[in-house]
Amino acid sequence: MKLTKLLGAVLATFMGTQAFADELKLASFVPPTHPMDRVVMTPMAEAFNAATGGSSTIKIFPSGELGKGPQQQYKRVATGVAEIGFVLPAFTEQLFPVLTSYETPGLYPDGASATAAMWANIDAIKDEVKQAVPLAVWSNNPTILITKGKPVRYPADLAGMKIRIANSKTAAMITAWGGVPVNMPPTEAYQALSTGTVDGIYIDPAAFRAYNLQEVTDYATVNIPGSVSSFLIAINNEAYAALTEAEQQSLMDASGEVLSSKAAEAFLAAGEAGLKIAAEGGVELVTLTDDEIAAFQSLSPFAASN
Repeated sequence: MKLTKLLGAVLATFMGTQAFADELKLASFVPPTHPMDRVVMTPMAEAFNAATGGSSTIKIFPSGELGKGPQQQYKRVATGVAEIGFVLPAFTEQLFPVLTSYETPGLYPDGASATAAMWANIDAIKDEVKQAVPLAVWSNNPTILITKGKPVRYPADLAGMKIRIANSKTAAMITAWGGVPVNMPPTEAYQALSTGTVDGIYIDPAAFRAYNLQEVTDYATVNIPGSVSSFLIAINNEAYAALTEAEQQSLMDASGEVLSSKAAEAFLAAGEAGLKIAAEGGVELVTLTDDEIAAFQSLSPFAASN
């Protein structure tokens, strides 16, 4: 009886390792049409699958198939619900003080420079992603302010307006300008704008393309002082350890700094496309003068970082 139990335990352990090695589930909360799927996750999966010859493969589960929204993405990876996850650190910023430090408003002019800074500090990022191995880290474009009903050209225009934000830093910025921050995932922004739950959204301009915000908004202040967001793709520690050395190398070759830079570039292109979609959809693009920008900067709680 004892021998039978022992053999069963060994077999279960072996089968668990084989499950990790045979197929790696990648949890994503964005649809397959999203730039980060098309430019980052799908190319990474295809490159890895081709390199391994099928000994281990990545399968993407988009649109929240393994769990809705970005809030629990890292937990899904840490607990093995998914072996790999596409994570927005801002939604669990207490776990990622290093990654979310890049989101300080006014710190970086674009996603490319923020992404380069992340990779220059990759050892510190690896140290804080304790339950997984980082495969890619990058940033998007600085936020713009998209509003419904009225344009925003001065801080006074924001008084009392409910604005969707993603983290505590952008919440502090909106509060300083007189707005009311509302934390919610970007996937909920369309509905929130439609119903009046929020009056605007402080987000990367690529959101027009990703979430069709031109259908429910009227204005976009395109050069208001903004901040980037950080992104992470990581693999569960145990799943990574279960790969052969050759498979681990194939995974790193398919991801890393090169893929991260492509992600930042894709966000830049998606942002430009988003603004074009907005304009064609009837959204008025508001460009602030230097004096108007200075009015916002003078109220920023992060002025020392600018």
